[in-house]
Amino acid sequence: MSDTATLSRLFATIEPDLEIVDREFQRRATSGLEILNAAAAHAMSSPGKRLRTALTLISGKLFTYRFDKLLPLSIAFEMTHLATLVHDDIIDQATTRRGIPTVNARYGEPVSILLGDYLFARTAGLIADVQDFRIDRLFSETVATVCEGTIIELLSARRMDTSEERYLERVNRKTACLIAACCKGGATVGGASDEQIELMNDYGVSLGIAFQIIDDVLDYTGSDQSIGKPAGNDLRQGVVTLPLIYALRNEHNGRIEQVQRLLASEAPGEDDVAAVVRWVNATPAIQESLEVAREYAMRAKSLLARFPSSSDRATLEEVVDFVLARSH
Repeated sequence: MSDTATLSRLFATIEPDLEIVDREFQRRATSGLEILNAAAAHAMSSPGKRLRTALTLISGKLFTYRFDKLLPLSIAFEMTHLATLVHDDIIDQATTRRGIPTVNARYGEPVSILLGDYLFARTAGLIADVQDFRIDRLFSETVATVCEGTIIELLSARRMDTSEERYLERVNRKTACLIAACCKGGATVGGASDEQIELMNDYGVSLGIAFQIIDDVLDYTGSDQSIGKPAGNDLRQGVVTLPLIYALRNEHNGRIEQVQRLLASEAPGEDDVAAVVRWVNATPAIQESLEVAREYAMRAKSLLARFPSSSDRATLEEVVDFVLARSH
């Protein structure tokens, strides 16, 4: 079963509301300038999983389902996610995403930068519609943290001395914090207590870290067809992730020099990238990375266990299982 089909099954109870979010997202992203409309439509044409939207809605539904407030909140988070992807593709000089040309490849960097800025600007009105100062603060802190995570990634690029701790800090800031904000924001709007809001935040952090570790594993084990980009893409960008950190940890047979040369190159050869990918797959690093992802996944589930049993809690637990299953 495909990822999309699995998520459609998981989110069947909120499918009508997900469709409303999709339609309203397109309306709120509309500009009076045709070039921005075309670029935004192109960015939205890449098929996404709607995971952040669903987490926002279900986290609210776990308490009191106030869709009128959750609607602008979920759009704002998805719009933020899309804006960060547009900007990331510029930073990475990526030409494709999920098999589709990136906005910068099709429209150029100036339009791409301004599209990302435009989407960020649009979120201000959406957050204002929620009418909750706690959401105002959550949103501003989240966007700032994502920016910090991206800067940490830039500063640690092409550095073999990246530690596991530094990697997890980067993942926490760049990926997990937005997923956590969806869960925390949904719970806040749903009228959860302060303790429950923090539990949902911690669930989102653990889920987000597991999600990114699996993504980083797939960059070594997946294919162009399965992940929408060629294996070893992180290596091409000089990004050191957990599988490579673990593979290098006990390596003393010349691989360190090989990886060092590859990371130092702005345009590494495909044979060199493929050789390192094969080597990492042949080490225990993949299984070690998956074990760390499983630990974070189990922590996410243990946090959910502190809430009463319900169909919504069960869905959030199944989301954890889905994240881990992506590694197969």
